[in-house]
Amino acid sequence: MNLEGMNFFGTDGIRGKTDTADLSYMDALVLFKKKAVITPALIDLSVRAFVRLIGGTPSSSYVTGSDGRDSVTGNAFVNAMNNAFASTGARVDYLGVVPTAAVPQYQLENSCLGAAMLTASHNPSNQNGIKFFYEGKKLLPEGELGDLRLSSIMLEIAKAEERPAKERAGNIHLEDPADMILKMLEDNIPVRDMRNMHFILDVAAGAWTRYADMFFTRNGLVFTRISADPEGHNINRSCGVAEIEGHEYYTRLQIPYAPRIIRALFENPESYGIVTDGDGDRGMLLKYDVPSDTVKVYDGDEEAFLIMGLLSRKSRGKGHIVCTLESDIMASVSFSESFGSSSVITDVGDKWICNCNLEDLAIGFESSGHVIIPVSTANGRTLLSGNGLLTAALAAFALDSRLGSFRRGFSKTYYTYFVDKDLFCAGSDLFDQDGAMLEKELSEALRGKTGLSFGRRAFKDRNVLAYQIVRDGLVVALIVSRNSGTEDKNAVYLKCTEDLTALLEPVAHSLASHHRSLMRNSSLPEMEIVRDIMGTMEKTGSYTVSEAQSKDTLFTSVLHALEREGRIKGDGSRFIPAEG
Repeated sequence: MNLEGMNFFGTDGIRGKTDTADLSYMDALVLFKKKAVITPALIDLSVRAFVRLIGGTPSSSYVTGSDGRDSVTGNAFVNAMNNAFASTGARVDYLGVVPTAAVPQYQLENSCLGAAMLTASHNPSNQNGIKFFYEGKKLLPEGELGDLRLSSIMLEIAKAEERPAKERAGNIHLEDPADMILKMLEDNIPVRDMRNMHFILDVAAGAWTRYADMFFTRNGLVFTRISADPEGHNINRSCGVAEIEGHEYYTRLQIPYAPRIIRALFENPESYGIVTDGDGDRGMLLKYDVPSDTVKVYDGDEEAFLIMGLLSRKSRGKGHIVCTLESDIMASVSFSESFGSSSVITDVGDKWICNCNLEDLAIGFESSGHVIIPVSTANGRTLLSGNGLLTAALAAFALDSRLGSFRRGFSKTYYTYFVDKDLFCAGSDLFDQDGAMLEKELSEALRGKTGLSFGRRAFKDRNVLAYQIVRDGLVVALIVSRNSGTEDKNAVYLKCTEDLTALLEPVAHSLASHHRSLMRNSSLPEMEIVRDIMGTMEKTGSYTVSEAQSKDTLFTSVLHALEREGRIKGDGSRFIPAEG
């Protein structure tokens, strides 16, 4: 397999399904590119390449953390990460299980040359991955310190060296960052004004568990945590941001098929729900709405708008806002109207927000719950990193203070899981077919609609296919198709003003249906599970999950995917067809 010129990094680092097989570096690279499977050897290789990329020496220091899921392997991947850093003779400070934001914060405050977080974020527990940080920021694809150069170095090392050393390296120090994490929250959250509020926490059985409990207890805040204690295999399972992403609200009829926090909020309507993902860099706010008798979901766009209202009170709400193409089409318009903010729309992923290099960045965000609030570290440097607990808590305070949200447009994402991602990239047949399809269907949909024009829009990632619709010089709709950088899935996004919904939904649905018919990778083991689940449902009308299946990370990842595609719904143990 020719690996020359390949980029092994996606939207947010390296991620894939895990296998603890003892492989050579080259075999680990080939397995990853063929089947999106990561091994300890791949983590080791990526760390060694990163150290070389940033000019590490034996006198350098590094900081690392993890989200806790690796406990199921006996910490095989954590050990590979830490030993690879320490093998250079440098000092490694391992923070243990921590939210991702703690790693770049520690890096900035302690002048560590490099940093790494072992996590697959919101992905199912059968996956893991690694994110790298330099000067407190993630790497971009291009440049001397970019993912492409890092991938090239990985291949160079794999060609020159057979496999990682097996002996445990020294100079690894276990550090407890609790005081640092709690001080950051306390410096930026008005806890004294929040003691009359009650919070219900779903921290995805992940990295925030310990620190959320400590923060709310230490500051006298009333809370109930309903997500389970972390056991590795249960991270993100039927909980966390990934379960509520894409929902604007929940009705009472949806309670049996919704995450546990939804029932809790219907039963405790005065409470505020805070939901994070497994590694804690994303957060969303939930609140019961009396007039509609629903639980409303405040995603990253709405949270950012609420938080901007707080910052404006303190004269900090000035400067640019940066959102990604995932954000609501009305977000940048509303920020400009309400706060006088100039806006930048960039590619998907918080790394693009954090690397915009705007000295006057006020806030950055995307609907997924990544919200970047510039905060000062203990040594006066500026940290730009998603912090899900900080985001949701500030948004809750703003909502309690009667600060309003903005007028939303229409937003929907159509997912296709278990795909061959090589089929969709710039220059591929499918990519070109999609472009021709969108040209034709948009032309037909907008025929006779005066004042509207459409055209292709380019983003920095050339493998993103995007078309925009413009009215009076303002972008009023985006249809975007892109592969996930971290999972075997493709997504079609529709973002538009409400008046264009009926015109454009059929176009986006047609594109997603095209992908579901052509992109499935039948050789993936998940597809056999899909066939079994859907076949059983067709025969009996439902599918009941056995106890063994509930602990099988591959099986639960398939259930998650089918729910996200809108094909099934259930309570975690019994599922029925979504249309039923």
